[in-house]
Amino acid sequence: MKQNTTQATLFKLVYGRTVTLPVEIEVKTYLTEPITEENFQRTLLRRTYDLMETLENTQQKTADNIQKLQKKQKERHNNQLPEKPVEFKIGDKVLLHCTKAEKQ
Repeated sequence: MKQNTTQATLFKLVYGRTVTLPVEIEVKTYLTEPITEENFQRTLLRRTYDLMETLENTQQKTADNIQKLQKKQKERHNNQLPEKPVEFKIGDKVLLHCTKAEKQ
């Protein structure tokens, strides 16, 4: 399930790809030659670099989405605040809220 803030699933953020269920398995390989130790190492490195690049791109998009949404939330919050703060004068009565007393 995609998160609203990140616009990505947690699995994709961690592993750099979408989750594949056993029913959906479709094995993609880079091998077109017989498997040798050298081919295996090259293919493994290529796959690793592909995953790293994908993961890096996903994380960057997620960071951009988070910044954009935080900016929106800040603007929305600032719009709800009164334009001019209340100024108190000496002798005005105010309500003092003591959170320490609530915790005990």
